[in-house]
Amino acid sequence: ADNCPPKRTISQDLTQTRLEMQAESVEDKTDRKLLYYLSQGPAFFANPFTWLMRYARNTDDEVKTAILYLHVHKANMTVPEMTKVLAAPGPKGFGMTKARISEALFRSAVDTSEEEERRKAMNDYAQEEDKELKEFREKMLQNAEEHAKKSGGAYKTENFKPKLHALATKKWTGSSGSVVKRLQKELIQIQSTGSFEVELVKDNIFEWHVTIEGAKDSFYEGEKFKLRFKFDAKYPTEPPEVSFLVRVPGWPLPEAPTKNASGKCPAQRKGGEWPARWGIRKHHVPIHPHIYTNGHICLSIIYDDWSPALGVEAVCHSMVSMMSSAKEKEPPADNEMHLDSGTQSAKDVKGWDFHDHEA
Repeated sequence: ADNCPPKRTISQDLTQTRLEMQAESVEDKTDRKLLYYLSQGPAFFANPFTWLMRYARNTDDEVKTAILYLHVHKANMTVPEMTKVLAAPGPKGFGMTKARISEALFRSAVDTSEEEERRKAMNDYAQEEDKELKEFREKMLQNAEEHAKKSGGAYKTENFKPKLHALATKKWTGSSGSVVKRLQKELIQIQSTGSFEVELVKDNIFEWHVTIEGAKDSFYEGEKFKLRFKFDAKYPTEPPEVSFLVRVPGWPLPEAPTKNASGKCPAQRKGGEWPARWGIRKHHVPIHPHIYTNGHICLSIIYDDWSPALGVEAVCHSMVSMMSSAKEKEPPADNEMHLDSGTQSAKDVKGWDFHDHEA
């Protein structure tokens, strides 16, 4: 609901969304309007009745508002989430028809192929469990239970119920089977111990959201953040794409600027400060000298120093450690320059100058 704009008149929505884009310094203003019209064929493009109806219904302004909204939020929303907001009536959405939603997604260059690939991937799971993964799960759960007992306190077996994702032990019948099995084992290991909270984005084994918490006595104590891991067929030979979520769906935005935050935003502890020098661009990314406000991270182990022996859990521990060692809570000195480069994926950034050990 936090991603949904308030429902006003279309002209008010358009003005407000433009102001939001300006505040967020959104560079992507793509509108493939002409290409969309041409794709509809001559009957659409050359029919004066089409233009008359679009004018009468304020269709173009409605779609423009949706396009601007998508440019602000699409980096942190899936296609189904975007579609839901555009379709929702009243104050929670735009109340658009399926035809106009398709037009807005096309004109704003939203890649819908990834959602189609996710649907296809779900068909690559067999109904039965993989024997090897099932045995691995039992072993991990047994190890975790024994560790819990040794840790002392009021441990009770009935209270030890780790939640494992249903796909963690499903047999995979598609391509890249060794990659999927490696990811399933990592998922089982993390969820059996509860070291980090893991969410498979739309049940996609190739994209994870992992919640990390700031360490005690660090600048980030009492704050939570979400890391996005995107894997491909080259994992674990090559590292996953790792970045922080700029906007976490469902989380309130931090208060900015402020000297005494309410703590309603998980990424901003109660009583925390957001000085004016950090700007008004609100986000859920840690303020850290090696973490850019578009979510990119300057950490050597997810680039040049990656090893197949590492994995999601190791990266998360390294991230918490890097944040704990920060000597100041400030964004990178070249943050604005990095944002102006327009690079969408951190893996496309060239010439990282790693100083994560000097945070």
